[in-house]
Amino acid sequence: MRVRSAALALGAWLAWSGTPVRAEEETLQFQSDVARLMRVVVSHLYHHRDVFLRELVSNAGDALEKLRFQALTDSTILTDSDAPYLNISIKTDANTKTLTITDYGIGMSKEDLTKNLGTIARSGTSEFLSKLESGEGKTGAGANLIGQFGLGFYSSFLVADRVQVASKANNDPVQWVFESEADAAEFKIREDPRGITLGRGTEITLFLKDDAQEYLGTDKIKELVAKHSEFATSAPIYLWTSTTGTIPRDDEDTRQSAIDDAAEPEFDEDGNIIEKPKKKAADTRVTVQKWSRINDRPPIWMRDPKNVTSEEYISFYKNVLNKDSNPIPEEGPEPAMWTHFSGDAGRTSFKALIYAPKTIVGDFYTKSYQSQNSARLYVKRVFITSDLGDEFLPKWLNWVKVVIDADDLPLNVGRDTLQHNRSLKQIQSAILRKAIEMFTNAAKNDPATYKEFHTYAATPFKLAHAEDKKLAPRLLKLIRFRTSVDDFTSLDDYVSRRKQGQTQMYYMAGAGQSKEILEKSPFVETALARGYEVLYLTEPMDEIIASSVPEYEGMKFQDVAKKGLIFGDEDDDDSKAAEAELKEEYEPLVAYLKKELDASVSEVVLSTRLTTSPCAVTADSYAWTANMERLMAAQSGKTGEDFMTKFIRESKRILEINPHHPLIRGLLEKVADIEDNATAAADLSELTNILWDTSLVKSGYNVKDANLYFSRIEALLRRSLGVSETAQPKVDVKPAPPVDPSPITQAAEAVSDAADSVKANIEEQAKNWPDWKDLKDKITPDALKEAPAEEPLRHANTGAERLCPCILSSLTSHSA
Repeated sequence: MRVRSAALALGAWLAWSGTPVRAEEETLQFQSDVARLMRVVVSHLYHHRDVFLRELVSNAGDALEKLRFQALTDSTILTDSDAPYLNISIKTDANTKTLTITDYGIGMSKEDLTKNLGTIARSGTSEFLSKLESGEGKTGAGANLIGQFGLGFYSSFLVADRVQVASKANNDPVQWVFESEADAAEFKIREDPRGITLGRGTEITLFLKDDAQEYLGTDKIKELVAKHSEFATSAPIYLWTSTTGTIPRDDEDTRQSAIDDAAEPEFDEDGNIIEKPKKKAADTRVTVQKWSRINDRPPIWMRDPKNVTSEEYISFYKNVLNKDSNPIPEEGPEPAMWTHFSGDAGRTSFKALIYAPKTIVGDFYTKSYQSQNSARLYVKRVFITSDLGDEFLPKWLNWVKVVIDADDLPLNVGRDTLQHNRSLKQIQSAILRKAIEMFTNAAKNDPATYKEFHTYAATPFKLAHAEDKKLAPRLLKLIRFRTSVDDFTSLDDYVSRRKQGQTQMYYMAGAGQSKEILEKSPFVETALARGYEVLYLTEPMDEIIASSVPEYEGMKFQDVAKKGLIFGDEDDDDSKAAEAELKEEYEPLVAYLKKELDASVSEVVLSTRLTTSPCAVTADSYAWTANMERLMAAQSGKTGEDFMTKFIRESKRILEINPHHPLIRGLLEKVADIEDNATAAADLSELTNILWDTSLVKSGYNVKDANLYFSRIEALLRRSLGVSETAQPKVDVKPAPPVDPSPITQAAEAVSDAADSVKANIEEQAKNWPDWKDLKDKITPDALKEAPAEEPLRHANTGAERLCPCILSSLTSHSA
C-alpha cells in the first residue's frame, strides 16, 4: 500500500465521519425498481433483521471466489503474497456506531457500483416487487428471488440508516465510494478521499440505526456468523475483538524485593531473623485488541462423520445449502436424511455430503439441478462451480443437495473439459450409488421417516426405474405400494407373505382410483376371498413398472384383469373333475355367446376369478387392460394415435362368465328355449348385448356405441314397466325466430346502455352511503357487545344487508 500523508489521512477520517470534504462527487438517481426494493426489503421481505449479516458475508465470499476463479486463467491476478489477504473482516465501532465488512475480492469499478447497486438489470423485477408489496411474497419465494437477483446488499437497510461502499477493482486505478441512505431516491459516487486503502476489494460500512445498536457487540456478530455463515464460505472470517485482562507488575515486585533484601534484618528474642511479608504491587488492567478468526472450524464435510452432530448437519443444510429457499433459514424445513462419506476417483480422493429434502416440488422434472443449486464442487476447500455438466445429476435426482470437495482436479481448463474429466465421472457414479444407498438405509432403519419421504419421492423413483435400466433393480426395492393387506408395502414384503405354491404377484391397476374402489372390482373377488394379497397400482407409472419387470425374486407379476391368472393349487383331482363337469354343462351357453358377440369377443371362458359378479371382460396376456387403455388414450390425445395403438385398442377381448351366478344360469336356460322361437331369440340377443356392454363398463372399458347401449336399456325398461315400445314422446318445440339482418353494433350498444344503467344505479346508491369518519367512531367493541344478536348492524340510510363478520372484525381492530 502506498504511504499517505497526514493531511490525506485526516481528510479520509473527516470524510468517513460525515464531515463534508471537497471532492468531486456525482449524484445519480436510483432506478425506480431499486427504490421500491429498498422499501420492500425493510417492510416486507425479511422478518428477522439478523439475516443482513448473512447476505453481506455471502456477497463477500462470492467476491473472493470470483477472484480465485479468474486467477485460474490469469496467474497475474493473484500472487503468493496475496494469500494472507484473501479473507473477510468485520469490525464494529461503538463511537461512530458503525459496522464495517471488508473483503479483498474482485472489487468494483465506478461503472460496476452504478450497475450493481444503482440498477437492477433483470426482467420481471416490477412484477416481483408488486407481489411482495401486495403480500404474496412474504415467504420463501421472496428470499429465493433475492438470491437469484443478487440483491442481498439491500438488506443492509434493515439495520442501517446510511451505507457507504468503498471498492477498488484490479483494472481500475481509482478507489470509489458509493453512498446512499435508506429512504433516499438517489445515491452518490465519488473518488475515495482516503486514496487507495484496499489495494483491491470492497469495504461496506453500515451506520446503524438507533434500534440496531446490538449489532455493535462482538458476541452478537459471533452468534450470527456461527448460525448463518460459518460454512457459507471457505474464506477465513476475522472479527476485531477487544479483550480486557490483567498483567502482573513483575518489574515492581523484583525492585521491591531487592530493597527488602538490602535492608538490615530484624531478629526475634531467640535470635532468629524475622521474615517480613513482601509487598506485592497491584496488577495492571489492560485492553488487548486483535483480529480473531471466528470460522476456524473446518468445513463440516471435511470433518470425521463420527464427530459431527445431527444438529450441525441440520444447521448446515438450513443455513448454507437451502438458505435461498427460506427467508429465515432456521425456521425452514429440516432435511429428511443425509449421508457423509469419502471415496477415491482415479487419481484423486474426495469427500461428499448428500442431503434429501423432506418435500419435492411437483415440477422437479422440468428443472435442471444447476437452476436449483443442487451441486457444489470444491477443490481443496475452494468453491469452483455449481455446474458440473447437464448429466451430472439426472433429472429424477436433481432435488438432492450435494457438496463435493476433491483433492485434485484439472482446474486450469474450461468447464467443457472439466465435465468430461474421468475423475469427475467416477465421482458422479459414487454420488448416484451413495444416494440410493442412503434411501435404502432410511427405508430399513427409519421406516416412519421413509414413509413420509416416499410420499414425494415415489414419482422420481418410478421415473428413474423407467429411464435407467442399470439402476432399475435397486430402485424397485425403494418403491412402495398399497395392497389388500397393507397401505405401505415393498415387493420384498409381498414376497415374504406369499402363500404355499404361489408363483405370481397379483395386482389390480387403476390409475387415479382409490384402494376402496379397486378392492370392489370383480377381478379381485376370488383372490381376496381366498386370502391372497393383491397389489393396488393406483399411480400412472405403476402398471408400466409391473409390465416391464419379467419377475421379482422368482415371482412373476400377474394382472388380475388379464388372462393367465393361476393360484397354484388348480391341479388337484377334485378341481379338475369339477371344472370338466362345468365346461360340459355350459358348453351351449359358451357357444351361443361366442357366436353372438363374435365381433368383440375372442373367447368365452368359465371364470375362476369371479365369486359374486356374473361376468367380467378381461384382456389377453399381450393386450392392454382398461387402465392402460386410458393412459394411452390420454397420451394419444397429445401425439396422435399410431397404427399399433389403434390395433391393440380395437383387438377382441375375453368374456369370463361365473357359472355359479344365477344370472348366468338363467342365460343357460334361455339358450335352450330359443330354438324355433324368433321372439325368444331376439330377446336373448338383446339381453346378451346389454350384459356385454354392462360388463365392459364394470370392467373399466368404454362402450363402443353408447347410444345403442342406452336404446337397449330403454327398451328393457319399457317392457319392465309395461310401456309400449313404439310409444313416442309428445314433442312441442318452439322454433327459433327468423334471421336478424340488422347490424350487430346495435346489440353491442344495448349492452353498453345496460352497463351505463348499472353504473348510474350504483352511483345513486352511493350517495346514501354514510361517511366513514362518522361511522368509525360509532363502531366500538362495547357497541358491538351491546347490539342484540337478532338485530345485526344495518346500513343507516338504506337498510342494506348485514355486514360480513370478517368486515366487522376488521372494523373493530381499526377502531380499537
